[in-house]
Formats: sequence, C-alpha cells, structure tokens
Amino acid sequence: MISFPSHPRVAAVILAGGRGLRMGGCDKPLLALNEEPLLAHLIRSLIPQCTALALSANGDPSRFAPWGIPVLPDTMHDCGPLAGVLAGLQWARTQNCDTLLTVPGDTPFIPPTLASTLLPAPAVAVSGGREHPLVATWPTACLEQLQDWLAQPPSPHRLRVRFFAKTLGVREVPFADQTPDPFFNINTPEDYAAACRMIEKGLINE
Repeated sequence: MISFPSHPRVAAVILAGGRGLRMGGCDKPLLALNEEPLLAHLIRSLIPQCTALALSANGDPSRFAPWGIPVLPDTMHDCGPLAGVLAGLQWARTQNCDTLLTVPGDTPFIPPTLASTLLPAPAVAVSGGREHPLVATWPTACLEQLQDWLAQPPSPHRLRVRFFAKTLGVREVPFADQTPDPFFNINTPEDYAAACRMIEKGLINE
C-alpha cells in the first residue's frame, strides 16, 4: 500500500493512453530504465508531490497491478489525450482534490518540485522555449467545461489540449534550461537509447 504525505489537495495522473506506435507499439511506461520500468521512476517522483496518484490507461489494467495504483480507463472515447485529462478530473473529484496534475507516462526526468511550481492551476510547463501541454495542472472545477468541450461537433481544434487549456486562462510556467530537459519524452527508439544513457550517468531526479 502506497502511503502519501500530507500535502495540498493535488491529485496526480500519469497519462499512458498512447499506443507507442513510433516505439513499435508498446506501453512506454513499462520500458526498462536502469533495470526498472519507467513507471516506477515516475511513481517515486510523484508520490511526495501529491495527495493521490493514478494512471490513465485503456486495456487490461492487470499489467499495471504491481504498482498498486488506480488505473483509469477513458470515459469518452476517440478524444485523444483530453480523454485522459477528463478521466483524471473525474477521479480527482472522488479524492476530494481541487487540483489535478497531469504528467505523460514517457517523461523520466520530471522535477521533484513540479506540482508546487505549477500551482495555482491552471498552469502548463515550458522548457527550452517549448510548451508541454500535458505537463500541467487543472482545477477540478473545469470538469464540466471539458465535458462540454469534448461534446462539441468535430473540429480541427476540439482534441487539441492547448486549445482547451487556453479557454481556462492557463499560465505558462518556465522551467530552467538544464540537461536533461526536465520534460524530455520518449517517442522513438533513439529517444529511448538517449534516456538510458542519461540515466546511466545518474541524471534522473529521484
């Protein structure tokens, strides 16, 4: 059983709904980094930062059973990453949390102060001049607004995370440039190899 520290009411969700097609089709959080799944690194980093922690993923949840955290399937389908945000907001409400922190499941170097730096919500992380739309905090009060947004007729922007975030007045929060980038994510075999090399050099924040 995971024990969470006393903390402002922030729930965190690791977003793992992607199919990892550029990695040949895989659950990227289960990739081995330094002889442990990436998911184990993320959980260790996030536990001190939140009140409750869950994973957003579809399919058989038993593959994530060793970590003992809730697995949240999409409650609206064919809605891309915003479906994971929506499921996270719905779950965060059940945890009596007023803020949801989202983190992609393929980002091994997130900083230990991520949640506190992104408060108050809504806020989005920026590094190297680039916005990372899924590294963000969301007020759970925006749940109904997101449901209405996703219920709109299809349009070029309906499934874009940054377009919905703008309707909330999201703040951009810059993080200092460093190596590795705190929001480096694993999209390709080359990215995976680079992450493994950086971890071998002791660059992971744990």
